[in-house]
Amino acid sequence: MLLLNIPFRIKNVEVKNRLLRSATLESKADIEGFVTDDLLELYYHLARGGAGFLVTGAAAVEQGGKCFGQQLCVYDDKYLPGLKKLADVVHRYGNGCKCAVQIFHQGMAGYFFSGNTAGKIFSLKDIKQEEITVTIKSFGLAARRVKEAGFDAVAVHGAHGYLLNQFLCPTTNNRTDKWGGSLENRMRFTQEVYSAMREQVGEDFPILWKINTSDYIEGGNGIEQYARVVRTLAQMGVNLVELTGGMERQTRLRARLGREAGEHEAYFYWAIDSMKEAVAGTETALAITGGIRSLKAMENLLKSGIDLIGICRPLICEPDLPSRLLHSPDKRRSKCTSCNKCYFHIARQALKCVQFDSFRSVLNNVSE
Repeated sequence: MLLLNIPFRIKNVEVKNRLLRSATLESKADIEGFVTDDLLELYYHLARGGAGFLVTGAAAVEQGGKCFGQQLCVYDDKYLPGLKKLADVVHRYGNGCKCAVQIFHQGMAGYFFSGNTAGKIFSLKDIKQEEITVTIKSFGLAARRVKEAGFDAVAVHGAHGYLLNQFLCPTTNNRTDKWGGSLENRMRFTQEVYSAMREQVGEDFPILWKINTSDYIEGGNGIEQYARVVRTLAQMGVNLVELTGGMERQTRLRARLGREAGEHEAYFYWAIDSMKEAVAGTETALAITGGIRSLKAMENLLKSGIDLIGICRPLICEPDLPSRLLHSPDKRRSKCTSCNKCYFHIARQALKCVQFDSFRSVLNNVSE
């Protein structure tokens, strides 16, 4: 039996296999951040595609925390009806598939996942103490809405140059108060956000956390610092940590990391041992994402101690890849070539594979 097909439990949630659809910005919400039929259709295809766990693209916890125009929002109860439809689509059509909403705040403009941001100036010093307090509370309230909407877990975007990452990284955190300076101070915001979320959702609702293994920028954090952050999160009770990396020029960075990874495929495979040590003695699971394309690489990562395999771009062009790998004789690697054109596309338009656009409109009544 494939390791990839063995169920896994995150807290009290059983995941039917080891494939995690890593959060991917969809740009399919409406301009105000509400769930649309296009977004429901996307998750219909993904749910039917066979992955064990789906994580939505980043949903803003504050109105000022949006990064893209047609981005999902979760900062107000008015979004609950649409979010409930989204959870219902996954549960109705996913044959046991579980799902989470990823929540995030873009932070100060200047660093973001796909952009070329060198030279832009911003400062966390501009954020007042009372604003920090409000934002921390906003993460907690957003987590409560995710749970109330019927999702199985809530995921946090703590990587890729957005607000949580900005507080952690010494290059972007230039505060001199209790929120800046030492790593202990810089991780205070992360700890407070987790505590606010846990207070809102209770001890039994899984919280997932996406975090860098390295910032890959001058003066940024590396594996030693992030292992300490992960150890702290694990000891506090985070249920799963998803390993990723980078803060800027991601398309160029990932092309380089893909070449360096070689047959390992996973960009951040080199961080596995350090992160396993960081979560040792806790119940925190580990996922890894970035560059994984073949069944062989997935199985090897599971043998190395990773619990869930995160895939993102392959499911844009081939949403039924999990079913093909797990339940058919066709074990070919994903047809995704990591061309990165989808990254540039979603900045202004709805998510699609620019090379292979395979989606067809088959969902008729799901929003009724």
